[in-house]
Formats: sequence, C-alpha cells, structure tokens
Amino acid sequence: MGQSSDDYPVLLWDRERLVEVDVPDLLGPVAVDVNRRGVVIGNGRDGSLLRPWRYQAGAATLLPLVDKADEVTAEGINSRGDIVGVGRTPAGHMYALLWPARHPGTVRVLDTPPDLVDLAGITDNGTIVGISGSYFDPTSWLRTPAGAVRPLTGPDAIGAAATAVGGHWAVGQIFHDGVLLGLRWNLRTGRVVVLDRRLDSAPTDVNARAVVLAGTTLQRGSTVVTLPSPSPDQAVGGRAIADNGTVVGFHNNGLPGGVRGVRWTRC
Repeated sequence: MGQSSDDYPVLLWDRERLVEVDVPDLLGPVAVDVNRRGVVIGNGRDGSLLRPWRYQAGAATLLPLVDKADEVTAEGINSRGDIVGVGRTPAGHMYALLWPARHPGTVRVLDTPPDLVDLAGITDNGTIVGISGSYFDPTSWLRTPAGAVRPLTGPDAIGAAATAVGGHWAVGQIFHDGVLLGLRWNLRTGRVVVLDRRLDSAPTDVNARAVVLAGTTLQRGSTVVTLPSPSPDQAVGGRAIADNGTVVGFHNNGLPGGVRGVRWTRC
C-alpha cells in the first residue's frame, strides 16, 4: 500500500488509452484539473515552494510566474485552455492569476475582492469564481470576463463558500442555523438554491447541465441517485462530473494497493 512519502504517477485517461504524465523538475506532482481537450494542470514542489504546471500535446511545462519568491498553485482550466491560480507572497498576501490560452507563456494578476482565500474555477466564457474573507467567514463572488465582480450569497444573503464551477453553474456550501447546506448558483442570474439534504457530502462538482456531484451521490433536478459500487462493503467516491454525465472517482476494495480509478457513464 502506498505510504504518505510515496510519489504517485500522474495519469491521463485519453479515451481508452492510459498515459503517464511526466512532470520534470518538480517533486510530488499532483493533477488538479483537465479540460475536454486533454490539457492537464497541476502543482508540484520546487524545494519548499509549490509550482504550477501544464501538460499539453504530450509535454509538461512549468507555468510562468510573477515572482519566483512566491508560492503559486494552479486551480482550474476551461475548455479553451485558460488557467486560473493563486499566488502567495512570503508575507502571506494572496492574489489571483490568469494564464490566458490566447497568449501562451504569459501570466496576469487579476483584480479581485480583498483577502483572497481561493479560486473555485473558471467557466468556458472566462467567468472566474472565488472566495474571499476567511475559511471560517467566507464570501464568494464571480468575476466576469470584463472584470466586474458580483457577490454569490447563500440563503438570506449570508456568505457562502463556492467550491466548483461547470457551465454557468457553481456549487458550494454554507453553515446556516447550525446545519451544513449544499448550494448551487446560476452564474447568469445569481440565483442560489439549497441542494437536497439526501446528498451524502458537500458538493464536489457540477456540470453544464446543472447535475451536482456530492461524494457518492448525484442530484439531477429533484432526483438524487447513488453511484453503484462493485460490492456494498467496498467504498467508492466521485471526484468530478463531465458535461456528458461521465463521473470519475475511486474505488477502495480494502486490499493492499486496492485504491483504483473508477468511471461511471451516463450518470
């Protein structure tokens, strides 16, 4: 079984072909997102600092930085290849970054609300969703491609934490009256709905059809379904859902080395 000090390979399933992604010059590379064209982004360590990378057309390259003294992570990629990420200065100041697909080899610092905490992702039209404030008192927002910033609130206009985007939707969560609620926002209208409490975890992902993935459960409209497992006593979990309903995640059969990648189709 893998130990915490092990370096696991970064793998890309390209249709039915499995590709091992070689990320040179970084320790412990981890993939964080992939788009429909098979462009993978992730992060790894250069000494004590995290650095972002991109894998495209069979080669992995490091993304450019604003300042080499800062810790930088990639957080999301859209279908055209725009990448967003977060930088952190030695003094602890956080700032948002954009690596635009139309201008390879460049990076921009974005204006965002103060006290940036994290970015949930970037949509295909370039809308960015993020969190400011703190993990204990978060405020979520969207930034339009033109640079306008609008708040994303929870029930009764209370702040909430957005965690993932897909299509013109975002999902997240909030503690409200002592209860953890899952949320889904329509980024075009700003409207928020509370997700079904039968979901077994906080929302993990959402696709362009507004289908929400939450752990081992899915919500389509008012319907909640559970991802099947090879055996009732073997744990599974979903990590991401594509626009065509394909879900990817893991299966743990309880045996040494038994954690495996799993794909569910037509979800």
